[in-house]
Amino acid sequence: MPSKDSLAMHGPAPFPQPPPIPQRTPPLPTRKRRLPLWAGILIGVMVTLALLIGAGMYLIYHFGWKAFSEQATTAMNEQPIIQRCIGTIESASLDFVGTNNDPRENSFAFRIKGHSGSGVVTAVFTTVDADNEQIDEGELKMDDGRVFTLKAADDEEDEDTTNGETGCPGR
Repeated sequence: MPSKDSLAMHGPAPFPQPPPIPQRTPPLPTRKRRLPLWAGILIGVMVTLALLIGAGMYLIYHFGWKAFSEQATTAMNEQPIIQRCIGTIESASLDFVGTNNDPRENSFAFRIKGHSGSGVVTAVFTTVDADNEQIDEGELKMDDGRVFTLKAADDEEDEDTTNGETGCPGR
């Protein structure tokens, strides 16, 4: 018979290691497209066309306006009264309010500044050729309020006598 000591337990019987608890892995998310592929391509083509058209219109406007503005400045520099009162034009910018307020057709208003003064020229510009504009009629309004009439190129002979009495200071 076995001895009493051999039957003695030395503690609880060891339990086997439990099997690991399986981890639930979430299913991989499926990629859902919000738009079908053809709709994305169509939107991309439309945006590209809109950008190209917008850029083209900007370039045409920018370069066309720049050429007209330079030609108008040259035409204004040819006016003797502007030479006397303003001097050579250093800067000219379109005056949108003055242009819109003038009822004459082909009339533009420019805010001009020269070394002798500044003012606003409102005049009717006529295209002579692809590189030249001329002033048919208009006026120069100085910043101090004086107004001088601008004449067409063929009327400049008598302009010195009409505006000579009210000439600009220091001239």
